[in-house]
Amino acid sequence: MFNKILAAIDGSPASEKVLAAAVDLATHYQAELIALSVAEVPEVVAMVDEVDELRQSADEYFRKIGEAAVEYARSRGVKLRSVVVRGHAANEILRFAQAEGVNLVVLGRQGHSRVARFFLGSTTDRVSEHCHCTVMIVK
Repeated sequence: MFNKILAAIDGSPASEKVLAAAVDLATHYQAELIALSVAEVPEVVAMVDEVDELRQSADEYFRKIGEAAVEYARSRGVKLRSVVVRGHAANEILRFAQAEGVNLVVLGRQGHSRVARFFLGSTTDRVSEHCHCTVMIVK
């Protein structure tokens, strides 16, 4: 049923559950597994140096998360490819899933306040509403 699975991870406790579920599904379906992390850098910063520093810090943080995900999957006999992109999380997850021909996206339910979710919408809401393929939300 699923031959290419995308796990959206960010290093949070919720994304650990996402990774575990995605690894289990990849094992069951003998599917290709990709872990995607999206580094979101604030648009408003005081100086260009701050942007570069934030990008480097985010890249390093998500690289380490990806390495840990690869090791976790390997320990369970699953090959995982880790990818880090920059941008708005929902947009990048949707774009990447479409470009890669993914047929299952696994992501966690994020803990925004009701007010923030009302005005901004959550990544989970946006991905589940606009994704071309099946979306699994892990709580």
